[in-house]
Amino acid sequence: MFVLNEDFGVFADTQALWITENIYMRILLWICHISALIIFQTAMISLFGQRLVDRFRLQLGFHREVYIIKGGDKNAVILGENIATQDNPKSSADPKRLIVFLLEEEDDAEKFRKKINHFGGIARVLDRNHDIKYQLNMARLGNNWLLPAKKYKIILMSQNASVADEAHHIANLASDKNVPSENLDIFAFVSSEWEREKIENLTQKKNEEKPKYQYTFHIVNEVDLLIRRMIENHPPFACPGLNFSNGKAARSFCVLIIGFGTVGQSALLRLIMNGQFVGGKMCAIVVDKNINDLKDCFLHRYPSLQISCDIDFRDYDVQCDKFFGLLNATENIDYVVTALNSDELNKRTAQDVQLHYERNGKILPFIAISEKNGFQHENEENPFVFGCREEIYKHSVIIREENDRMAKAMNKFYKEKYGGVDWHELSWFKQESNRASTDFISAMLYLVDPKLNAEEAAKMQAIAEGDLEETLSETEHIRWNAFHVAMGYRLMNIDEMRQRFEKTKNPKKASQDEQAKLHVCLVSWYELDAVSEAYKKLQSLANEEPTHDYKNNDRDIIKYIPEILQKMEEK
Repeated sequence: MFVLNEDFGVFADTQALWITENIYMRILLWICHISALIIFQTAMISLFGQRLVDRFRLQLGFHREVYIIKGGDKNAVILGENIATQDNPKSSADPKRLIVFLLEEEDDAEKFRKKINHFGGIARVLDRNHDIKYQLNMARLGNNWLLPAKKYKIILMSQNASVADEAHHIANLASDKNVPSENLDIFAFVSSEWEREKIENLTQKKNEEKPKYQYTFHIVNEVDLLIRRMIENHPPFACPGLNFSNGKAARSFCVLIIGFGTVGQSALLRLIMNGQFVGGKMCAIVVDKNINDLKDCFLHRYPSLQISCDIDFRDYDVQCDKFFGLLNATENIDYVVTALNSDELNKRTAQDVQLHYERNGKILPFIAISEKNGFQHENEENPFVFGCREEIYKHSVIIREENDRMAKAMNKFYKEKYGGVDWHELSWFKQESNRASTDFISAMLYLVDPKLNAEEAAKMQAIAEGDLEETLSETEHIRWNAFHVAMGYRLMNIDEMRQRFEKTKNPKKASQDEQAKLHVCLVSWYELDAVSEAYKKLQSLANEEPTHDYKNNDRDIIKYIPEILQKMEEK
């Protein structure tokens, strides 16, 4: 309507003088003409100009943080929106953050753009002529000489065999462009240990202290994140039946894992890492009707779990009398995880366990119900449901800035005290070790006083002294043991350490081997003295000052918790 001109002559031919000679009607027609122009131009821009606008934002935008997400499924959209809005989708997008999605050719790019338009996301399509390298160059990775330096976080969500190669190529490109280590983090989603190890092999030098690249590689496993969130919300130390006194549990921490697939195995390993307390060795009962086909491979991957946990494998069906007989015969279970292949069966089994405890007047354990792609449940009472993907595809969970800030503070503290390397120079395993240590601080504070929080502890000179301090030091050692055996480590005995020293002439390399997953300290608290003495002798032979004491390492962690918490609060 009147797009090209006002065309008043048409009305003149009809002798419609009430239109052509009426000033108000002329104004109305002029408004219609201008409105038609605006609508037409807007339509043209929406059809052909949005990509130009996106390209301008990508190359010349003043965003301080650029998040590049390779993936086009629902989870990618949820993560992108949470990153843009800082985990509050009801709020507006953060103008400092630019979210870029890299899609495959078979994805419906136009439909995807409509999904991400409300939070300002940009969609780019990967093809033969526009690969990841091309798209990173378009995003000006390493080419910010005209603009302030940006921080890039590249998230590979494809979970396929090529993710390790992609992470390698991205790091190589960034290294060639001299991108500073603090300006790039690479997140790679994996679904198996094989994929994780492949990323390590491609990005880390063998038999050297420093990694091949200076960038931090975050290896993300969806199931593991779900279990971590479960334990964060319902930690083992909060189980009501343990009855801590002076840092010691009244009895062993005991878990029941029902279903031993991927979720059940991850739950057992994470509970072993977080369920170590002085007062009794942790125990676990694993129930699965196919357990004989599962346990051998599992124990082959984690051969030394018996150091930290006694595991009883049962080949039961949860719908048979043997399972209910097991419940009747077993005392003092603290944590139950139902992780079968059916959501309905998981819930029904959890109800059976709950009913058993209520009928017998026993303290109800924590009962966790696995739900595949479940919804976020408002009710967090016991039993509780975990498995909602929307709870983990968040900036605070995937990017983990808060958790990593704490872990980096821990590493910085010990670097200043005892020497070491910067965070980005640590291997993935050692970064995980720092994260696990900081994650357990909340348990340490609970053992001192259930009401003690991190803010109060940071102001204290020491959180414990005397017998309690010694108990917490022992707790730290058995926690350290549990982390290592749950990562597949095996015990290296003292004689083997001496033999290795004859070849390496280096006490540290003789006592531990990250590649072979061996460590001489995977012994009980009371056996550490003998290990320390043997290590000191090797230090003397290597002309080093023989002052190393492994027990003091654990004592120092407890002693310096307030100072570590203070560093964690530093921005």
